[in-house]
Parts: sequence; C-alpha cells; structure tokens
Amino acid sequence: MTIEFRDYRPLALAQMNREHEEFANLLNEAEQALLMGRAGLPYLRRVYDHCLQHFAQEERDMEYLRFPALAAHRHEHQRILQLFTDALAGYERSGDMTGVLEFLMDTIPDWFGQHMNNYDRALSQFLVQQDQKRAH
Repeated sequence: MTIEFRDYRPLALAQMNREHEEFANLLNEAEQALLMGRAGLPYLRRVYDHCLQHFAQEERDMEYLRFPALAAHRHEHQRILQLFTDALAGYERSGDMTGVLEFLMDTIPDWFGQHMNNYDRALSQFLVQQDQKRAH
C-alpha cells in the first residue's frame, strides 16, 4: 500500500483527519487497481477529484479566516495538482503506468507526509484557535 493513514500523527481537527484517511484509501485503491491490471483511470480520477474538492474547501476556509500562510499552502496544492495532472496525462496518452505508479507510490506519499505535518498541521491548529476565539 502507498499510504497507511494510521502511520501519521492525527491533526487537531477530526474532519481533516477523516478527509485525509479517505484520500489515503482512494490512493491505495488506485494503486491496487493499476497493479492488478484493472483500468486505473476511474480510480485515479476519484483521487484527483477528491484532491480538488478537499483543496478547494481548505482554501475557502483559509481565505475566510485570513490564514496567514494561505499563499504558501495554496501553492503546495497547485504544485501537487500539476504533478498529478502531468502523471495522468502521460498515462492517458501512452497507457504506460510506470510514471503514474511512481507518482502514486513515491511522489504522493512523500508530499502527503510533508504537507500534512507542516501545512495542514499549522492550518488545523489555526482553525481550532479561531473556533476557541469565537466560543468566548
């Protein structure tokens, strides 16, 4: 498996943890589909669509609450989406799964660990602080 979500330290917000766990499950399903010789494109598109929706929601929250690191966080989303788009296009164009498997098995897990432990951890702590301020 590409990502074992339980290997990652949970964030301060349960909703973010649920979304990340769903991402890990979708990613693992896509990897398995490709490795078992099934048509991988529908699985890959589900992972990609999940990323688009998750990133859009995070960015709306960051904009609304004026999260100080919004620009850097958004840039990381854009960067991985571009890499994902390139991997998908290569797979669609050639049918060769080598590049997309490398993306799923190497690029995404490395990026995910760093992104979650840095960008998303800071965001979740910020969101918790904002909730606490509104509660008082």
